[in-house]
This record gives sequence, structure tokens and C-alpha cells, in this order.
Amino acid sequence: MTPAATSRLRGAALDAALRFHSDLMVEARRIIDAGNAQGVVLRLTGGLAVRHYAIDLEFAEREYSDIDLIGLKRQVADIGAVFRSLGYVENCHVAMATTNGQLQFFVPPGPQGAGDGPGADAACAGPYDLPVITETPPSDHIDVFLDAMRMDHQIDFRDRLSLNTYAIDPADLFLTKLQMVNLNEKDVHDVISLVKDVYVDFQPHPGVLDLHRVAEVCAGNWGLYIDVMNNIDTVVEHVADYGLVPRDAARVRRTLELAQDMMTEQAKTLRWRLRARIGKRVRWYSEVEEQFGGRTHEDITQAVRTKAGRAAR
Repeated sequence: MTPAATSRLRGAALDAALRFHSDLMVEARRIIDAGNAQGVVLRLTGGLAVRHYAIDLEFAEREYSDIDLIGLKRQVADIGAVFRSLGYVENCHVAMATTNGQLQFFVPPGPQGAGDGPGADAACAGPYDLPVITETPPSDHIDVFLDAMRMDHQIDFRDRLSLNTYAIDPADLFLTKLQMVNLNEKDVHDVISLVKDVYVDFQPHPGVLDLHRVAEVCAGNWGLYIDVMNNIDTVVEHVADYGLVPRDAARVRRTLELAQDMMTEQAKTLRWRLRARIGKRVRWYSEVEEQFGGRTHEDITQAVRTKAGRAAR
């Protein structure tokens, strides 16, 4: 990981990001509201979810250009209908490449765009159906994970998407940011933003960082526990890189250290204890092709630029 806080934006770049990300948030909430009105659950994840919870938007701002959502696989047809009603079209190759683990929608070219009425009449059909995308996805695209985040570890959200109105729960967001084997600097920035601005609690209240939830999830998965523990150490080491006032820096460190203490003290499952005996002699995290139906890394990255494929590169 790059030690310097390279994702921090300042000056004109910050002003431009604040305007652009405000527009992204408006569109994300429009989509989520449309889903809620039809009984379809969609929630923000990723950098925009951190921004949703942030109080200090200037500190939270960094470069991100798309909207990431999580929905329910059992509602996949309804999710498509919501997006089509808002003028989006599905890039079906994403669903194919990820064996229905992820969807992608985009604004079709031409005069008809999001907000201007229905897109293609049927899912994955019509004049805007795309060929395989080998580089960057279409502009204004939306990635939708289904049921779980499947990256280095799999975190299931099926029973937790309704806890908050617009974004996944802060504890779940905390875990998604810290579950990578190779943590990047933007994730460090996001974790610090989240911990700095979100109230910490030990009970599941909407909008709070429930550290008991963090400890409980990690107590059932030894590999996740190891990577979250190690990544918290990394974040703590780099808190000083972000120019926080002493009070905020101390609060971030205390919260992260408390999370580690609670993870250590939480009773571990039998599965966790058995896996701990094996340790790192056997790989404890998943690689991209294992998350997407046995396809090779080359197949996935050539077929579609998914989030997991992007992280792997």
C-alpha cells in the first residue's frame, strides 16, 4: 500500500469532486427510492456509501466515478425492471461473467438517457445490447452486487439490506473495506472517514458503527478475521498521514483498537477454531476466478471490467 494519502483531494479537484459526487448521490437516491416504491431493496456500497455517512465531506472526498449498489438475487428480475423504468439498459455480459453474482446497468447512447423514460423493452434485448466490453464500461454505469460482496472474502448481506434507508450498515461497510488481502490507500482513506464520522455503538441501531457485529462476523471466519485484524493495523499506522486534528486522530485510533479488542474477545465458532489450526499453510482467501464460477482471471477481465476484476488488476 502507498503510505502517502494520495487519494485526498484539494483545491479545484476537491471542488469539482464535491459537485460531481453530489450529482452521483442524487442519482443513487433516485434509483434506491424507485426500488423502495416497488418493494425492491437496493443499497449503496463502496465509496459513495462512505460519503453517505460522512459528516466532513471535504475529508471524505476522493476519486470515484460510478455508483455501486447491493440487491437481492431473488429480486433480480425486479431490479432490472426498476432500472429500465429509469432509462437504464443492462450490460448482460456482467451477469454472464459473474454467474449472476453481479449486474451492470448504463445510460444508453443517443438522446434517451436516465430519467427520460423506459430503456429497452426487455431485459438484455434491443438496439442497445452491448458486445463484450474489453476496457472501460459505458459511462454512467451502475454496478449491482447480488446478496453478497464476493471479493477476497464473501460477506453475505441478505438479511441486512433493510437496516438503513440508502446505504449498507456501517458495520458491514467497515468489513467490506477491510476484507482485502492487499489493502489499497483508498480503502484506508474510506475506513478513516467512516470511523471518524460515524457514532460507535455495540447494538444494532440504524446509522451507527456496531462493533459487536464486526466481531461476530469475524468470529465465524478465520480468514476474514486475520485480514481485518492485519488491515486495521495498517490503517492505524497511517492515520497520521491524513492531517487530522489530534482529537479526531485519537478517536479513530481508539475505535480501531477497540474493534480489534472486541474481535479478540468474541467467542469463536468451531469452524473458526478448526481453520485456525491450519493457519496460513493453506490459502485463506478466494481468488477472482473462484468467486465467478471457475472462470479464469483472463476470461473475466477480458469479458467485463467488474469490481472484483478491477481489484485483481
